[in-house]
This record gives sequence, structure tokens and C-alpha cells, in this order.
Amino acid sequence: MINKMLTQKHSLRLDVLIFYANIQKQTNVFAPVITTSSPTDTSSIYSIPSILGVQQSNQDFLNFGLNLRYGITKDIEIFASPSFFYQYSNLSDSAFSVEDTYDFNNFNMGFVYQVKSEGKYPSLLVGATPIIISKSIPASLKDSKNKFDYFKNYSFFATSYYTVDPIVFVLQGGFSLNLQRYLDDHMLQIGNTLNLSPMVYLALNPYTSVNFGINYQYKFKDRLDGSIIAHQGSSIAYLFGASYEVNPSLIVSVNINNLSTNLYTSNSVSVLFSYKIK
Repeated sequence: MINKMLTQKHSLRLDVLIFYANIQKQTNVFAPVITTSSPTDTSSIYSIPSILGVQQSNQDFLNFGLNLRYGITKDIEIFASPSFFYQYSNLSDSAFSVEDTYDFNNFNMGFVYQVKSEGKYPSLLVGATPIIISKSIPASLKDSKNKFDYFKNYSFFATSYYTVDPIVFVLQGGFSLNLQRYLDDHMLQIGNTLNLSPMVYLALNPYTSVNFGINYQYKFKDRLDGSIIAHQGSSIAYLFGASYEVNPSLIVSVNINNLSTNLYTSNSVSVLFSYKIK
């Protein structure tokens, strides 16, 4: 299923993605968690809001995303991706309260360019996507309605893969640039992140494949009004998944992700339906 990384010339694909994550925080985290469903899914980027002023929380986050992909040429794909979320949070504050909300998450557009196709040497694809519009960071989830940020996050990525049948070796790297944004009357600078993900895909038969790998992430410091509120640090996530080609037009993929950082732990699962429209 790795050959579906790039949409064919003049073809149109629609990806429907359901993403669930459980996040447990042991400290007060000001910045939202910005994540993707898998390292190779570079078009879908989600911002999971934090609850401010709470030392511990358990959050259930459900995201529904659409991703429309079009192949301009055999080497260039463009995409557009809106997403919406529901979040339920148990808070270990003085009242042991609960917050839940649902809303628009973000909208991003971008491109993928195949610098080199696979042959004697590995392929190389590069791309970029800005988050054009996203929910503003609220002091409370209930205060977030109709408040938006524009062009505050930019992601750049490169992917290379090489096939030794029936195995495909994949290496994906990325950089996420975050611009300053307002948090009520304060200025928040979310730390930029570097990612590196080596993965292995194994074809079990012509229709089914499984994959596994790791995602190394280095996140720089978060700052509030210039003061450090979260230190930089590294983390490693463990990735597992499977894909099945239902028919030539439809592929279903499931991915599981386990991540532990110095600020939170996250366990997530995503289900992707990728349909070729034309």
C-alpha cells in the first residue's frame, strides 16, 4: 500500500480518517499537543487542546478528518484537509470536574513532490503544509467557540522508501514550525519539533500489508511571555499498523501509536478509508 503515498496524475482520492487518542497529563501543559495519525500521513495534522491550570488530567480526543488529494502530474500532488473534534476531559482540580466540547479543529493545504522515483536507489518525496486556520488556545474548552488562529503552524517533510520484495523500508523526517500566538492576554510560543521515523512494511499477500516502526521526536522549549514553561526534550513513539485493499479503489488502514514524553503519555488508534474517486 506504500505506492499510494502519491496520487496518480489527474486522479482524485478522498481519505476519511477517524482518529482517537487517550492522553494522560501529570503536569500543567499550556501548549496543545500537535500530532498526526501516523508519520507517513503528513497531510492530516491535529491540535489537541490543553486544560490550563490543571496539574493532572485524562483526556479522550476523537477527531474526524477529510483529506482531498489530487495528482497534478505524475510527480506532484496537492491536498486539502479539514477536521473536526470531540474532547472529553476528567480534571484533577479542586472539584474533580469534567469538561467536554466538540468543534472545528483546523484546515490545512499542502503539496507533495516526488524528487526521485524508486529504481536502483530509494525514492525521495518532499512536501509542505501550513495550518491555514485552527482553533485558538482557550483558558477553558468552553471559551473556545468562534475563536481562530491563522497560519500559526507550518510543517515540512521528506519521505524515502526502498523495496526489497516483499519488504518496503521507509524513512520519514519532518520539521514543524510554530509561530507565536495569543493565550488570553499572554503571548505563547509553542516549541518547534523535529521528527524522524524509520518504518518497515511487509506485504503478506497482494492485498494485505502490516507495518511497524518508531517515531523519534525532539521538541524545543515552550515559552509564555518569554519565560520557559516547558523544557526541550526527546521522546520515542512505537508504531504498529495494517492495511487491506478492499478493491482497486478502496484501501482501509489501521494504525496504533504509543507515546510517552516528559509532559504526557498518549495512546492512539486511527482508521483510514482511502477511496479513489477517479
